[in-house]
Amino acid sequence: MERCEMIYISKEDVLAGYLEERGLLKTESSYKIHYCRGGVSCTVAYVEIDGRPMIIKQALEQLKTKDTWLCDPNRMYIEYESNKIYHDLLPENAPETYFYDQENYIYGREAVPDGCLMWKDDLMKGIIDYKVAEKAADTLAAVHNHCAGNEEIARLFENKDVFYALRISPYINFTVTKHPEIAEFAQKVSDEMMESRITLIHGDYSPKNIMVTEDGMKVLDYEVANYGHPAFDLAFLSNHFILKAVKFPERSGKYLDLLDYTVKRYFHALTCMDRQEFEHSFIRTLALLMLARVDGKSPVEYLTEEKEKQELVRRLSLTMIKSNTDTYNETINMLRQQLR
Repeated sequence: MERCEMIYISKEDVLAGYLEERGLLKTESSYKIHYCRGGVSCTVAYVEIDGRPMIIKQALEQLKTKDTWLCDPNRMYIEYESNKIYHDLLPENAPETYFYDQENYIYGREAVPDGCLMWKDDLMKGIIDYKVAEKAADTLAAVHNHCAGNEEIARLFENKDVFYALRISPYINFTVTKHPEIAEFAQKVSDEMMESRITLIHGDYSPKNIMVTEDGMKVLDYEVANYGHPAFDLAFLSNHFILKAVKFPERSGKYLDLLDYTVKRYFHALTCMDRQEFEHSFIRTLALLMLARVDGKSPVEYLTEEKEKQELVRRLSLTMIKSNTDTYNETINMLRQQLR
């Protein structure tokens, strides 16, 4: 059977017509549509229908990046299913899902409450909130522990094509083209991340995807989820604290204290695998992700014009790689010494 022509919701009239066809928007309804800017992988719209807010997302096959970056748009199904798991397990920390449209790679979910803020924005302003860090660490550990060894979840998220396209290829493989001397190290890490089948990982667990609410937080953006190695998630989150410590040297100690609290909180809650084995993978992955955010396909935007700080990130990362650092204590001590 031929596939119907795709609907693209990047224009307000098309999105309104789409919602009407799905029965979500009535002729007599009042509605508002606002497109969210800044993301590279999806068209995202905030929609309010008769006072009820929701988010409608559609995956893009060609991401909005300088370099060509293609990815299967059916990753929206991954997002829908993983969002459901987070909400079922921790409804206070994840939005409710509403629908998934397989034909057009569109999914709808609950909007986060009015007045909530992106954790990244707070961190960039120097607002250090240990309660948010506590919830972020506890939520991640709870999902990792709960989903470990679950064959049904493992089958649902066994395909790692999206993870490869959005994480391994642009973050690790692309970076190696600029640093061929670390190719062997990087290959071992990427092989481990691609081959491990330990638990459900989020794949994009960062402060930009954690919204701070009045009484807690909401985790968003699950499209890179897969059944893989939990060390990737903690490394992905930890990297952002380190990058901000480089960006703002006058408050680097505060960011590193927050990093230390978050990592140790997660370590204390971890039950899904051996702590020492986890730590080894975590540090090696972290070193590569640090380098990737200055030399990979998706460099962190707040360091792109600051060459000296980019070079500092390179030096820290390559020091970790070339010295075979594989314990957290070694790493945090080195970071405190180099960033004070």
